[in-house]
Amino acid sequence: MPLFEIVRSDKTAIQIIVDLINLGKVIQKVPVVVGNCAGFAVNRMMFPYTHSAQMLVDLGVDIYRIDKVVTSFGLPMGPFR
Repeated sequence: MPLFEIVRSDKTAIQIIVDLINLGKVIQKVPVVVGNCAGFAVNRMMFPYTHSAQMLVDLGVDIYRIDKVVTSFGLPMGPFR
């Protein structure tokens, strides 16, 4: 997984975050600073992503078209794949 989640709190020093961002780059990961909550950032985005895709299907959009648009946007795969 290319993401490197950095979980921050109100008490996390800015220098710690900067150091961790640099560490993420050194180990060739994509550093992402997130708050302290349940689940990983990608998983928290998955529900609205799949929900929106399902709404498009309900409106009559073909699932193959949705997947094609999503992958042409740059994501590795569509929600119905």
